[in-house]
Amino acid sequence: MKIVLLVPDGVAVRNYIYSDFIKELHQAHFEIILYHQIPEQAIQEIQNVQGNRISQFHVIPGFKEGVLARVVRESCSCARIKYNATVLQNKTIPKFWNGKSTNIKRFLLLRIAELIGSIISKKYSFILKFEKWYDLLISKNSITKSLEIDLSKLQPDYILNLHQRAVNTAPIIAAANKLYIKTGTVIFSWDNIPKARLVSRYDSYFVWSDLMKSELNTLYKEIQYPSIQIVGTPQFEFYFNNNFQINKEDFFKFFNLNPNKKTVCFSANDATSPYEANYLEDLCEEISKIDEVNRPQILFRRCPVDFSNRFDKVINAYPNLLFPVSPDWRIASVDQKAFIEIFPGFSDISLLVNTVLHSDVVVNLGSTMAHDFAVYNKPCLYLNYDPVENSSFKVCDVFAFQHFRSMEKLDAVGWINSKAVIMNKVQQALDRPESIGSDRLKWLQKVVRHPLENNSRTLANEIINLCTSV
Repeated sequence: MKIVLLVPDGVAVRNYIYSDFIKELHQAHFEIILYHQIPEQAIQEIQNVQGNRISQFHVIPGFKEGVLARVVRESCSCARIKYNATVLQNKTIPKFWNGKSTNIKRFLLLRIAELIGSIISKKYSFILKFEKWYDLLISKNSITKSLEIDLSKLQPDYILNLHQRAVNTAPIIAAANKLYIKTGTVIFSWDNIPKARLVSRYDSYFVWSDLMKSELNTLYKEIQYPSIQIVGTPQFEFYFNNNFQINKEDFFKFFNLNPNKKTVCFSANDATSPYEANYLEDLCEEISKIDEVNRPQILFRRCPVDFSNRFDKVINAYPNLLFPVSPDWRIASVDQKAFIEIFPGFSDISLLVNTVLHSDVVVNLGSTMAHDFAVYNKPCLYLNYDPVENSSFKVCDVFAFQHFRSMEKLDAVGWINSKAVIMNKVQQALDRPESIGSDRLKWLQKVVRHPLENNSRTLANEIINLCTSV
């Protein structure tokens, strides 16, 4: 059997291409082909990791939607966001519609799309008609026609998209549909479904949990319930692989950390969260007030795709307290920081595993790292205050996002509701970790299918079954 994996950017590389998912497919005698839009350096890294398990690499052809197709797609996205906000009764969902742009042409296009989206959101059948119109426009694109030829030659049994939001994969799925090739997509993250980032339609959808399956079925009524498969996600499997674990003394020595001190991990979000440096500075200020004998150290892990210098001032101010353990994510071209030029090094898996393994508590603003720490049954403290007064960015909006409703009726994390309580909350988490987020394992079980350590096999088995079924 033959499978094509779509890798539209470097994000999918870490969670799927570096995981045992590739090994599971290879052991099931699949020929694995990658259609990708990642740099050559990333391909070399993948080959170093997977050897000859992947037989072919093809670059996803350059694809330009055209103005009409772009307007239709953006209109559908806007309409879905408005529809989702109504169905889920969540006023924060419209914040995921990004209708702003400094480019006048893009700004006008988005304004038109917003107007159309507002109209078609009033009736679900209108949304479906516009989405079918978009599919028709893509199917007539010259790139789609050339991909039909390519796929006819390859004759894959299955095509799996490893990131459902990628527009550059739409012509491949359109070509596959014309050729009656089975298709599927993973829903990449636990917060993706309400954001209306499902560009194409597939035969199968692979989600993390019952919760996500219900959400997808609720918001996309045309998707049949049996076509949604609960497979978890491979990204938590690495924590169960001893090959990624390093002795604490060696790991800490490399990053100048003290293995005899308690360790607080501060994990930062990307640039869409504008006050991460303010939070880090607050944490450093308050932790520095603890007497030196009992003072914990702070291990700082920035968001892998954030290469800004916004944390430099704080790092330089606290050299004996704050220790950066920078993710091993690389930019292929120093002259270009486009998202497709960014990819993870394989060593970042070990960096993250040991960061979680050897830290005692994680502090952040609503990050998924709460789940990473829960794998090892360690507490998370969520920052729950605005560090800058009169800002348009409000923390209350963050924790009103739909995916945090999964915490309802659970004591999943601890809350830092002001700068003044940082020291006491951190000390409580270090001294009595069981008293912070006592339901963290229940939350993890609700969000991700268990057992966590074999989700690659579960996904692979589902695909094998789909390919062999008549």
